[in-house]
Amino acid sequence: MAEGLGKPYGQLKPVCGIGPTGGVISLLAYGLVVWAQAHGNLATVAALRETSILIAALIATLLFRERFGRLRLTAGAVVLAGITVLELARP
Repeated sequence: MAEGLGKPYGQLKPVCGIGPTGGVISLLAYGLVVWAQAHGNLATVAALRETSILIAALIATLLFRERFGRLRLTAGAVVLAGITVLELARP
């Protein structure tokens, strides 16, 4: 059956496990966040979760050589300000 699908299938075959693997990892990560929110301080968990945006921007800049322009810098500052507010709002 795979032979009848032609060349595109042959190109996908070496990487066909990446999608399901990524899906399982994403599901586990979401489950971990839900568990942490149920068992920990919600503000701290939310602040930690939002740092992923900054980490992704750093990865994009360092590994993929994307520009870290004014817009990204402003967005990062807004995220950091939000994290600070969440942390300072704790009783």
